[in-house]
Amino acid sequence: MLKKSSYLISRFFAVTAGSLYGFAIIWWIQFNTSSSTIVGLVNAGFDLTAALSIFYGPLIDKHSFKQTALGASFLQAFWLFLLFFSMFLPNYFLILNCILAILISICDEFYSPADRAILKQSVKLNVDLTNMIAKISFIDQSVNFFGIALAGILLKSISSKYIIKIYQF
Repeated sequence: MLKKSSYLISRFFAVTAGSLYGFAIIWWIQFNTSSSTIVGLVNAGFDLTAALSIFYGPLIDKHSFKQTALGASFLQAFWLFLLFFSMFLPNYFLILNCILAILISICDEFYSPADRAILKQSVKLNVDLTNMIAKISFIDQSVNFFGIALAGILLKSISSKYIIKIYQF
């Protein structure tokens, strides 16, 4: 049985962390390269991982949704630690950082559908499922708006490297 309040709270923190991460990595790349082209390429990489998610669906459906979500979360955390430490390397390792950021994005594209499938399996009544989806959408949209503001405030006081570190927790 799904504990709805725990799920919604964890969703709030996950979406907030994702918002912080997305803003911080783009800021870090822009700050270290001063290149709109590279920032555009990384954004295109993020968009491409989302666009290709139609092909991830059959892979996700063949495996346990729980194992897929856990595996994606584990890989995302592992690559995030590598990204954090690689941010302290010289700038010629920038391609490594971009690759890691895109791998983290791919993990998110595997996690999200598996998470929604788990939700659908856990909530039996259609009315409850509709209410949960409405609450999730509200949380996601609110955090997307306020997460960017929070990231901006954090960037003013600490470096983007440490925002990535905050994301890990």
